Amino acid sequence: MKKLLIMVSALTAAVFSSAKADVSVSGSAGVHVTSGKNVLDGTANSRSTSGTLFMNGAGVSFAMSTTTAGGMTVSSSGGISLDSNDADNTKGVSGLASVSFASDGFTFTVGDVDIVGSGDGHVGNVASDAVDNGGYTATGIATGVSDTEGYGFVASTSVGSASVSLAYLLDVKNEGVNNAESASNEYGTGLSISMPMGPMTIGIGYANIDGTADETTNGVSVSYGIAGGTLSLGYESTDESTDSTTMSGAFSGSLDADTTYAIGYTDGEQGSSSSTRMEAKVSRSLGGGVSVYAEIQNNDGTGTSGTNMSFGTTVAF
Repeated sequence: MKKLLIMVSALTAAVFSSAKADVSVSGSAGVHVTSGKNVLDGTANSRSTSGTLFMNGAGVSFAMSTTTAGGMTVSSSGGISLDSNDADNTKGVSGLASVSFASDGFTFTVGDVDIVGSGDGHVGNVASDAVDNGGYTATGIATGVSDTEGYGFVASTSVGSASVSLAYLLDVKNEGVNNAESASNEYGTGLSISMPMGPMTIGIGYANIDGTADETTNGVSVSYGIAGGTLSLGYESTDESTDSTTMSGAFSGSLDADTTYAIGYTDGEQGSSSSTRMEAKVSRSLGGGVSVYAEIQNNDGTGTSGTNMSFGTTVAF
């Protein structure tokens, strides 16, 4: 009985005492209407239809952090979600598989991480994932190495005015897993650098996967403020089973304090496949974290040429 009382007292103190750590909660939701050639409803019995796709979802995110007496911040995060941008009705738990340590401008993250440097040359994707569900597709637009997540480390810091991130994955096949053994023979390395040069910002990316599939990607991007907006240009090449190259551009800006727009163009080639994709999006804030948007995506070349359209609302709680 005495042990039980001690246990209850300890539990009560843990629940009602003031925590030294900082725990914050945020949320988001979305409702989307998408049309195109054929759409899939994401269920086990999905079938292509010529109708319009309605979908929605939401998520809750938890961010946790504390600071040591020496000034080092330790943080982690996780969430519960039903993806609102994809025709998939699977509810899932994300995060909680990595921990970050930050001090004096240096951050080191260990656990389930994304490789850096892959996709740094892609700037033309300005629309959301919702419009991709429309059914028209572009084949030949590659986005870098195929394995972009695994168990490993990411180190980020500043060198002068440049921001530098370096990643090393112990196992690229352990996506979403909180452990890896050092002799996996499925390794990944990545480097991403962003630096201002006068009115421009230069981005450089490199990623390599060494294992079952050896792949290497190199990318560069340039952003420049012009005509009341931002012009971005990018190029990326990937050495893979079928080599690919991608060129892209985008222009974004504001119509007023509450309305933003973006236009993007991507040209990709992979082997005998060659496609172009153009995207445009307009979003307006209604206040209180609520926004409405409309976007369009046109695909041409190899694949299924045509136009996908989407509109809806997103909410940040």
